[in-house]
Amino acid sequence: MSGLACNSCNKEFEDDAEQKLHYKSEWHRYNLKRKIAGVPGVTEALFNARQAALAQERIKSVEAPMLYTCGLCDKAYRSSKAHEQHLKSKSHQLLPPPRRVERKEPVSIEEESEEEEEEEEWVEVDSDEDLEGEDMDDESGSEKCMVHMHKFHGFFIPDIDYLKDPKGFLTYVGLKVKRDFVCLYCNELRHPFSSLEAVRKHMEAKSHCKVHYGDGGDEEDAELEEFYDYSSSYANEGENQMVVSGEPANTVEIFGGSELVITKRGENKVTSRTLGSREFMRYYKQKPPPSSQKHIVNSLALRYKSMGLATVQSKEDIVRMKVMREMNKRGARMRVKLGMKSNVIRNLPNNVTY
Repeated sequence: MSGLACNSCNKEFEDDAEQKLHYKSEWHRYNLKRKIAGVPGVTEALFNARQAALAQERIKSVEAPMLYTCGLCDKAYRSSKAHEQHLKSKSHQLLPPPRRVERKEPVSIEEESEEEEEEEEWVEVDSDEDLEGEDMDDESGSEKCMVHMHKFHGFFIPDIDYLKDPKGFLTYVGLKVKRDFVCLYCNELRHPFSSLEAVRKHMEAKSHCKVHYGDGGDEEDAELEEFYDYSSSYANEGENQMVVSGEPANTVEIFGGSELVITKRGENKVTSRTLGSREFMRYYKQKPPPSSQKHIVNSLALRYKSMGLATVQSKEDIVRMKVMREMNKRGARMRVKLGMKSNVIRNLPNNVTY
């Protein structure tokens, strides 16, 4: 017996080399920590068994857990048995099957593989994104878009009776928000936002889902003037501009005393006919009249009236806005004058002779 031993591990050694090698082992370090904590040491076999168990737990934690999901119920299960029991349950079987739209166009192999991977992923589409694809040339599409904007966001078109280009107005407003990330009401008073979500949150939080038209400056009004035509409001009192005949949907319009436009609105479409004098027949044959969007404007105006919105501003509101605009201009001039007067050092030090 050489008398070499380790008191922490209760092990004897034959030579110094074996003892030094033992002191460098993990088993000896583990027993030293237990000795400091006042706990007796463990044997080498028990230590190796614990190390193997820890290694297996690490492997299990690294591996991704297998999840069994139900796309219809939006539930996940860790075992196949629980997933099978859920599929056999009444709550799952009573649910209606999801609708699937068949594509008529041929689809490539790569697109088919992507659809198979994402077959069970169900995504809810926001109502705003769904309405982006509406055809603005269609009367029902414009009405659906404007009803949604007023119902969910409080947005409406001012002076809609004088709007001559509804498609251009909606396109311009949409590009200003979705492409330029600019608030419709703040306009150029602040920098553009970083994303579409940011400008939407700002407009909803500040109640800025409206355009600055009529109550802003001359530059802000000039920005939207090209979409409006107020010539009908300047007509003489004796002239008849529009006559409602029969139902409110049918209208008769007189343009300058030489043309008569009859508009009839049916269930699915709107038909309009233009009656003119024979002396202008050669001009009618030379160039066809441009397509008018008046039926879209009329349908939007009727929809706004049904919702209780004013389609034309009252004279009192127009006068009040003009007075407020003039007062703002005078206030700006006074602030500039006061700033120029105050930009003078009146109390100069004694060593300044001038």
